Amino acid sequence: MNYFFKFKLPIIFLLALVLRIISIYYYRDTEIANEWGIIVENLANNNILSVHSVQGVPVPNIFMPPLYPLFLYSIKIFFNNTDIFLWVIQYLQLFFAIITIFLANKILLEFFSENLSAIGTLIFAVFPLNVYAVSQISSITLQILLLNIFIYSYLKLFKKIEYLQIFLFTISSALLMLLRGEFFIFVILSIIYLYLKQKNLTKILLISFMTLLIISPYLYRNYNIFGVITITKSGGYNLLKGNHPRTKPEGTPMFLSIEKVIPEVKSKLDELIAKGPSSNYDLAQDKILLNQAIKFIKSNPLHYVMLYIKKVLSFMFIDINASYANYYSPLHIIPKLFLGVTTLIGIILSFNLRVNAQNFVTLYYLANIGLVSIFFILPRYSLSLLMIQIILSLFVLKKLKPKL
Repeated sequence: MNYFFKFKLPIIFLLALVLRIISIYYYRDTEIANEWGIIVENLANNNILSVHSVQGVPVPNIFMPPLYPLFLYSIKIFFNNTDIFLWVIQYLQLFFAIITIFLANKILLEFFSENLSAIGTLIFAVFPLNVYAVSQISSITLQILLLNIFIYSYLKLFKKIEYLQIFLFTISSALLMLLRGEFFIFVILSIIYLYLKQKNLTKILLISFMTLLIISPYLYRNYNIFGVITITKSGGYNLLKGNHPRTKPEGTPMFLSIEKVIPEVKSKLDELIAKGPSSNYDLAQDKILLNQAIKFIKSNPLHYVMLYIKKVLSFMFIDINASYANYYSPLHIIPKLFLGVTTLIGIILSFNLRVNAQNFVTLYYLANIGLVSIFFILPRYSLSLLMIQIILSLFVLKKLKPKL
């Protein structure tokens, strides 16, 4: 143990690197599946950001956030060979992951001693789902990198508002909104909480303006095409996927479910397609799905309240009805359950009524759980809170350390 603490960071980085290379070698994606592949193909072949086609014609996208497909496409421009392209993406994600681990250590040092921070960094580096993530064509690795920049710069701003940290915070905030459309809620809440601490309205307005300025080209694009100021419009899809009579906390395959369970929605979507290609197709489709989701929820509120509680528990701990392959592998379920329990204990031990950094961490965690559980819970979602959970869990170890 003393040897580990003496050479802690080199050991952690080396271990993290080796594990991720093994993960890429054995578990790597060999194609760009689902929506990512469709958008990249439409960018390459049709020069349009589009995920849906109507009668064979791609229509403008407002359904998916743009950052990750644009990232994929920017790499594809230089590496058109599919196999080389995928290898480049996965090793870029490996590079992102190593930077993220470095940032994780910096974040933990804001709260804990070097040795406690090393323990937390080790957990972050070897957490099995985090190791596995780099091998997949998924936005989650990029999301974790941006989240750690967001958290680190925010903690620095909490101590003192400096222009370098303003720059890092606004860049990471804007990119996260372009990666996950709902993230604007957490940016707004974070800025409000920062104002309660710093009481510097001029710099708070500067942060808000810079963040808005960075995302404004995409907001203008959407307003120009769809007539709405927003990054994404997929609330109807996500709400219905996570809230209909046969759904579980993880949701259900949407259009398969529509054909089997909701024939009236299928009929409306068919009518929409029959009208032909339209720039407003994504908006019209999402409105149909949103209306149906609201109809279901109103028809049996108690059922969906109980479903919401199941989603919260699935997010915080484990999903007892998961259908994903290897979800119940001990390598996944034991670390996830352990962190879920210690996170809850850490919240209880560390929470107080002061405006401080550790309370921000708790509020950020609870806000994420509360919002995302309205929709559905996928296994990879827990990675977006991994850094936060490790911080809260280490508060437990910090309390216990004097007694050990």
